[in-house]
Amino acid sequence: GCSEAVAPVEPPVTEPDAHRRRPMAVLHDHLDGGLRVGTVIELADAIGHRLPTDDPEALAAWFHQGASGSLERYLEAFVHTVGVMQTAEAVERVAYESVEDHAADGVVYAELRFDPGLCTAGGLDRHDVVEAALAGMQRATEVTGLQAYLIITALRHRQDSDLAAQAAVPVIPVAIRGTR
Repeated sequence: GCSEAVAPVEPPVTEPDAHRRRPMAVLHDHLDGGLRVGTVIELADAIGHRLPTDDPEALAAWFHQGASGSLERYLEAFVHTVGVMQTAEAVERVAYESVEDHAADGVVYAELRFDPGLCTAGGLDRHDVVEAALAGMQRATEVTGLQAYLIITALRHRQDSDLAAQAAVPVIPVAIRGTR
């Protein structure tokens, strides 16, 4: 046998934000699940959408209650995030800010997903929703350099998944190239 002593391996010491210096990828991120609190308040005010509170700190705390482990509380937040994404301008802004925020966090590749059918209550059709999301993402990628793709989904409990697929067809060449 070997009689040499082996020193224990110490974990590397890292700075709290060291991960931000490493390139990261984000996959399957909900476009409608990460809106800035200030954006939610501004968009809600513009369309008359009633929020649980209009105080930014209180609203941020309300959104984070979904981390409690309750699926119902988690999904309740989407009533408000999707509720304010009912105009092309709002969808484009949310998509832009999502890419911008990911880039600020050190992400270099992101796949954002959402069901465009959830953004049609204000009169948009799915194709317009998809175009708005792609426009916001494209503008942000030009500024940040982040490579971003949109995944168009349909919720399994809805009966209109064929409409989501139809909205995706015109942008398939865009998705394959990764540019607009």
